[in-house]
Amino acid sequence: MLKVPAQLQKKIESHGAVSYPYEGCGLLLGQRNDGDNVVVGLYPVENRWEVEAERRVRFQITPEDMLQAELAAMRQDLDIVGIFHSHPDDRPIASPRDLAWATWPGYSYLITEVRGGQPGASRSWQLRPDRSGFLEEDIEIQ
Repeated sequence: MLKVPAQLQKKIESHGAVSYPYEGCGLLLGQRNDGDNVVVGLYPVENRWEVEAERRVRFQITPEDMLQAELAAMRQDLDIVGIFHSHPDDRPIASPRDLAWATWPGYSYLITEVRGGQPGASRSWQLRPDRSGFLEEDIEIQ
């Protein structure tokens, strides 16, 4: 299960709206607790996918941004527990592109739908240990 405080969920939604019509993205900072990913902070980043026209359906978090997120998490005695991104004008379902780029089993992959610049539903996914696909996980907004 992914547990997210309501104020952080609002920030995730806002980041997706501000990034529209492109995918917005960032890291979920928190702790793993009894099998749950518990979010206590965010590390939003700029979508650095090289081809601007493709940013509507693709995002990239650079190694430099990952390192900075890791350092920010460490300073707060936290870990990166997942990645969030938005799907402009599409459902919050993990796509084949998401699967191709997903790397870390155990992470929560939180996707927020943004239609016409307005955030909508969010769903979260866990990468199967063999990386063959995703399993949807419950989200608890606290």
